[in-house]
Amino acid sequence: MRIKVSPFGLHPNQFLQDFNVPYHPELPISYLFSLLSKERNWKTNSRTWRKNWNKCMACEYDRLIGYCNTNLETWQELCRQVGIEGSFMSITKCKKALAGIHVNIIDVLDCWNTDDVPRRFASVRQLAEYTKKTNKTFNRHVAKQDKILRILLRRIF
Repeated sequence: MRIKVSPFGLHPNQFLQDFNVPYHPELPISYLFSLLSKERNWKTNSRTWRKNWNKCMACEYDRLIGYCNTNLETWQELCRQVGIEGSFMSITKCKKALAGIHVNIIDVLDCWNTDDVPRRFASVRQLAEYTKKTNKTFNRHVAKQDKILRILLRRIF
């Protein structure tokens, strides 16, 4: 299955650029990766698939959020992206608001350039079940080192 050419050029995600993946802003990053993995014959959850999945998702996070994770505007945008209403006038207030929600980090990346809001779960257990079922995991070691991701990180395995 070939990924169709886009009028927008190559995807801005550095990992996807390395494979000449065209940019389709309406398509979720996880979907583009699944197309690429099928094209490259990476078996889901194989060592190669997992390594490349982690690289792709880390690049997408860095592109959308990680490049400026110390400014208030980034934290406020993350609150908006996950559907938290309100005016947060400090990073601390944003952190407190985000600490109480359970969202899948990959879903946050998938929804970032759309009007969609990632699904919020009532409990860590529900989030864990969803994450295991969909294979939408984010590398824990990378997440622990990042100020924003650490807030969204939950122990699910």
